[in-house]
Amino acid sequence: MRIAHISDLHIQALDGVPVRRFLNKRVTGLANLVTFRRGAYSIDVFERLIADLLEEEPEHVVVTGDLSNLALEGEFQAVFDRLKILGGYRRVSTIPGNHDTYTRGSSVMRRFESTFYPFMFRQFSDIDVELYPYVKLLDEVAIIGVCSAVPTLPFFAWGRVGEAQLGRLEEILRREAVKRAFSVVLVHHNLHAREMLQEATASLRDVGPFVEVLKEGGVNLVLHGHDHLAHTGSIRAGESSIPVIGAGSSTRLDGSPSKVARYNVYTIEGGTLKNVETKVYDMRKRKFIWKF
Repeated sequence: MRIAHISDLHIQALDGVPVRRFLNKRVTGLANLVTFRRGAYSIDVFERLIADLLEEEPEHVVVTGDLSNLALEGEFQAVFDRLKILGGYRRVSTIPGNHDTYTRGSSVMRRFESTFYPFMFRQFSDIDVELYPYVKLLDEVAIIGVCSAVPTLPFFAWGRVGEAQLGRLEEILRREAVKRAFSVVLVHHNLHAREMLQEATASLRDVGPFVEVLKEGGVNLVLHGHDHLAHTGSIRAGESSIPVIGAGSSTRLDGSPSKVARYNVYTIEGGTLKNVETKVYDMRKRKFIWKF
């Protein structure tokens, strides 16, 4: 199975949004859009990404959060309308990032889940309490979607899995069907330490307990987003290790080769991760090319 990993799309859709919708944390996000992130994340690149994925034909595509920029309905719909071109439940999996729960209202209203549930759940109801983790059994692979996204105060982007969800994750990893499969856990927040300010404001608060559950459950691969730089690390688990891979942003326009849009393709065969390849966006050619 070939799995494509995209992340941190940060799609914006502000047309027709009334000013009152920005009288909350979104005012800081809007300021960011017109300063540091002005023109940084492109829906044109996203459309070229979808076209490239259609050409590559991976068996599955995972999206590790921050599909939107301000958790607005129009942003979610713009992303959904493009992702659905790739297929449905058996072809695409996604989880929310901190920008997808940008305000408490977007989280309480389950705006993300109401739009993207066809990629996550066989069934979905607003009254369901325990939505995460979800698990999909796809031939030899088990995709497990964890939610680390929680609404935070302005200038903060930290995440938390939470004790209840960790307990459910433990139970999922004990299932015989999951133990027989190659298990891929999706989480938005990165597990590795970054510089001091990022650690203080944007880290995964319960990374320690989360890592212990992953180790005890014998997880085979962890995929994350959040850090817009591609990252490869590992978790030591006894005599083996669990690869932990961040895709970076898949829509970012940047002159730096390390920051520009990209996505990964993982080849899983015979219960092992056989290969990891990366396609990077060439801003001059306006297309994704293989990185060698």
